[in-house]
Parts: sequence; C-alpha cells; structure tokens
Amino acid sequence: MWGLLKDTMQETTGLTRDALHIHIGLLIMVGAAWFLGITRWLILAWLLVVAAALGNELLDARAALVRDLRPDISDAVTDIFNTVIWPTVFLVFAKLRHWR
Repeated sequence: MWGLLKDTMQETTGLTRDALHIHIGLLIMVGAAWFLGITRWLILAWLLVVAAALGNELLDARAALVRDLRPDISDAVTDIFNTVIWPTVFLVFAKLRHWR
C-alpha cells in the first residue's frame, strides 16, 4: 500500500524518487513550522521531518522483508539524507541568525 502511494506520487508528479524525498522533506518542515509557529517550534518541525524520513524507511524495509527481499541500507541512507538536508540547513541558519 505504502509503495503504491509513493509510486503514484512519482508517476503523477514526474519527479524522481530522490526529488520526491527533497520536496516532501521541505513540505513537512514548512508546514509544521507554519502550523506550530516558526521561531518557537522550529526544532519540533525539524524533528517531524526526521521522524517522517525514518518512518518512511522503516515502511520500505518492512515491505522488502514481506517480499523476502533484503532492505537496501545504502538506499535508505540516501533517502534520509535527501529528506532532511534542506530542513537541516534551514534550521542551522535560523539558529545562527537567532544567536547573533
């Protein structure tokens, strides 16, 4: 089910899997920051991105195991990196700006 949803998103948008991870990470970060309040809860918004990335990879690993396949750890690390890189950059810049 989860894989089908991801495949549908990829087909609908025409984006690569890596690009989808980047866009979804940014969408979660911006949405959570807007909903929670940008300055006070930015770290929580970032943690939601990390949790979503880890949850996605756990679901992917589970799907692989159900099909008697071995989860691809290197692919999972790449996906997590792609999902959290820009939210992490935004968090660091926001914190650096606040510390001045």
